[in-house]
Amino acid sequence: MGTSTTVILIGRRAENGKIEVVASSVVDNERDSMWRGDIRNIDKIVQSVQSALRNIEDEYRFRVQEAYLNLSGKHIKCDCKSGYVSISNSEGEVRREDVDRLSNDMRNISVPAGEVIVHIRPRIYKLDDDNLSSEPIGMIGKRLSGEFNIITAERSKIDLIYRCLRRVGVGVADVVLSSLASAEAVLVDDQKELGVAVLDFGGGTCDVCIYHDKSIRFLGVIPFGGLDINSDIRSCGVLERLVERLKIKFGCALSSEIPDSQYVRLPSINNTPSNEISQKQLASIIEARLEDISDQLQMIIKNSGYEGRLAGGLVLTGGGANLNMIKEFFARRVDMPVRIATPDLYVTDDTAERVASPQFSTAVGLLLIASSIGRTTSVVPLRPAGESVFDPYANADSDDDYGSDADFDDDMGNDNAGSSYGGGFGTWIKRTIGKVRETIDPEEKLEDDAL
Repeated sequence: MGTSTTVILIGRRAENGKIEVVASSVVDNERDSMWRGDIRNIDKIVQSVQSALRNIEDEYRFRVQEAYLNLSGKHIKCDCKSGYVSISNSEGEVRREDVDRLSNDMRNISVPAGEVIVHIRPRIYKLDDDNLSSEPIGMIGKRLSGEFNIITAERSKIDLIYRCLRRVGVGVADVVLSSLASAEAVLVDDQKELGVAVLDFGGGTCDVCIYHDKSIRFLGVIPFGGLDINSDIRSCGVLERLVERLKIKFGCALSSEIPDSQYVRLPSINNTPSNEISQKQLASIIEARLEDISDQLQMIIKNSGYEGRLAGGLVLTGGGANLNMIKEFFARRVDMPVRIATPDLYVTDDTAERVASPQFSTAVGLLLIASSIGRTTSVVPLRPAGESVFDPYANADSDDDYGSDADFDDDMGNDNAGSSYGGGFGTWIKRTIGKVRETIDPEEKLEDDAL
C-alpha cells in the first residue's frame, strides 16, 4: 500500500530462486487517503484494497486470505545496537542456535514508548576479537558478539495497516520495510558488497537503503515524493486530474534540455480560453523539487559514514523513477554511477513483463522475502462460476479522462511566456501562445502511462 497506488502481486517459487508472478492488480488511491506513507483515511484505503482484491478475483479467480505487507513513512527509525553471547557447546563451535540467541537478545532491548521493533538486521559479527565478513556458523571461539540495525516504527501506524486488512478479511503474514523489499528486488550481491544506495521514489516519501559489505548500513526516509511535485505543478493553475499525465508525458527532470519554444495547451473549462504552460517552466518546477530530494539524499549518505565508498552507485526505483531524464539529473548531482532499476531480475522470463516498471519493486521484493522465509500465504482458487467473495459496492466515477496524446501544430505565435520561479515551488504562468503548441483533449481516455 503506497501513497499513490495499491499493488497486489501473487507469485510462486520457480527454478533458480526466481519468482513466477501469477497474478497482479494495481489500483490508484484516492487523494489524501495516504500521506508520507501513513494512512490518513482508512475508509478510502480499504476501498482501494477491496478494488485490487476484486480485480484479482475477477481476472485470475483467486481469493487472497493472507499477505505480506509493506511499511513506510517518516516514523521509521534505524539505530545500531550491540550485544554478545557465550558459545553454548563445550567444543566452542558456533552453531545456528548461538546466532539466533544473539539476534533474539536484541529483541529485548528497550525502545521508546509507542514504538515496536520491526526488523533486526546484522551489521557485523565478531568472534572473540576478530571481525567476520560472514555468518560465523562452524567457526571456533568462546564469545560471539555483533552489531545490529534495530528498525523501529510507531505501533499506531502498524495497527492501522492491520485494521485495513482485517476489514477486507485478509490476514497479515508479516510486515516488511518498503526500502528493504525494494532493495531485495533490484540488487545483486556484488552491489551489496561494493556498496550501493537505493532510492525508492514513491508518491509520499523517498526511502533510502544503503548497503556495504553485503549488510545494511543505513536507512533513511526523505519526506518528499512524486505527489509533492504534483502539488507544485498544480500551483500553476493545472487541474489535479491532469497533473500526473502532464508530469509523465511532458515533464522533464532537466530544464536545460527543454527549448524555450515548447508549450502545452491545457483544456478549456466551460468554454473559457485555454491556458498554456511552458514545458521549460514545467521542467523547472520538477527540477527544483528534485534538487530538494537530492540534497537530502546526499545528507543521508554523508550521515551514514559511507560517502565516497559506494562503488555500486545509486539505484533509482519506485514509481517516481519513471520521470523523464531523472537518471541524468541524479548523475549530475551525485558523484557516483546512477541507474534506474525494474524488479525483473529475479522474476521468470515469461512473467517479467507484468512487473517491468519500477513501481513494482516493493511488491516483488515482498514476494522474494516471503519466498526466502519459506512461509507461504493462503491463496484459494475460486470456482469458475463462483461469486465475488466481497460484498458488491458501487464503483466511483473515474477521473482519468485526461485526454488523448497531444498533437503538435506548426502555427507560430508572437508572445513569450512570462513567469517567475523560486524556492522549489511553481508559480502562476501567464497565458501565452508558444511557437510549438501541444494540446490535451479532455474528452478521450488516458493511456496507462500514469503512476
